[in-house]
Parts: sequence; structure tokens; C-alpha cells
Amino acid sequence: MIEIFSYWIFIWFILYYFNIVKYNPLFILIIAYFITLLELIYLFNNNINKYNFIKFFIINVIIKFIPIILIFKYPIIINNEDLLCGFYILCLYIFVMSYLNKNPYIYYKKMLNTYINDNNEYKSFVSILYDKIINYNYNI
Repeated sequence: MIEIFSYWIFIWFILYYFNIVKYNPLFILIIAYFITLLELIYLFNNNINKYNFIKFFIINVIIKFIPIILIFKYPIIINNEDLLCGFYILCLYIFVMSYLNKNPYIYYKKMLNTYINDNNEYKSFVSILYDKIINYNYNI
């Protein structure tokens, strides 16, 4: 779970939404959502199966698009401190990945290939949870 930067942003959103931190993650969420759209195009162009495409889409809507909508309830003010906080979180993420001897680019490529190849090698915690929830509903 630590390898996926979107989860870091989602935790930042939760902390912001419940007024635990004052730094607005909106700008970073929007950038992350556009990157997700590029990932969806990549997955589509690599003939991902329908189930995995929908799963990837739903997971990313939950952790990026819904937070964007919820933040839009507030007056939208993005200042330099918000951007700086996003930069610091990104630097911390890169530092942690470096410490764990993991290359983010390689990890994301493997994770996307897990969706394309429909295997479990690099499934995220949320992807596994999604599968369990969907399979539970089909087994009722």
C-alpha cells in the first residue's frame, strides 16, 4: 500500500477533510486524476479485460474524484503552502520508496501490468479488497 502515491494523497485528503491539517490537497488530486486518465488510456490500449478496467476506474474514482468533489464544497483557495505541502509529501514518498529500494516507475508499470495480465503479482490492497467485495456479492 505504501508504494502507491494515490493512497498518500487520499490520506492527506482525509486529514484535510476532517480539519486535522490545513493544507488543501485539491491541486495534487487533480494532477493525480489526470494521470489516472492517462493510465486508463494505457490500460485500454493494452486490451485490459472489462472487469479490471472497471475495477481500476472505480478505485480511482473513490480515491481521487470523490475527494475532488467533496473539496469543492469548501471555498477553493489553493496557495503556495498547499503546493509546498504536496511537494514535501512527494519528496517523502520518493524517499520512502528509495529507502525500500523500490523504483516508483517500475512499481507502477508492474502494477498496471497486473491489471493487463489479470494476475495477482502486484495487486494493491484496495484492488484485493475490491475483488473480495465483488466476489462476496456474487456468492450471495
